[in-house]
Amino acid sequence: MARIPLARLAPTDPAAYRRLRWRARAWTLAVAAVVVAITTHILVLTSSTDATTRKSAALVFLDGSLLVILLVPVLWFQWRRSFHARPQQLSVDDGDGTWMGVPELDEAPRPHLTLGSGEEAPRRW
Repeated sequence: MARIPLARLAPTDPAAYRRLRWRARAWTLAVAAVVVAITTHILVLTSSTDATTRKSAALVFLDGSLLVILLVPVLWFQWRRSFHARPQQLSVDDGDGTWMGVPELDEAPRPHLTLGSGEEAPRRW
């Protein structure tokens, strides 16, 4: 199970979360627009009758691929930051274990099991 840092459990500002989420959405739309523009440009170049123009589509494809490779970490960072700013929805009645992210700590402890588990040991022969 992933550990939840204590800073994540602090109450967050819902307005800041919405602002970060809209910023991530805007970045996603911008990257999608760039990908669509590059794709249409490649389609226009490949549909040309000139051989040199068709060959230049490969350069546009490589440039577009490099741009997408550079923009994916930016999108990752934006969405991760908005996810970490998400407000916590915890009840007041929850125990300390739930607040720390481990609800199993709030349950009553189970009896300790010995090596034989309280049962008769199996006969080996």
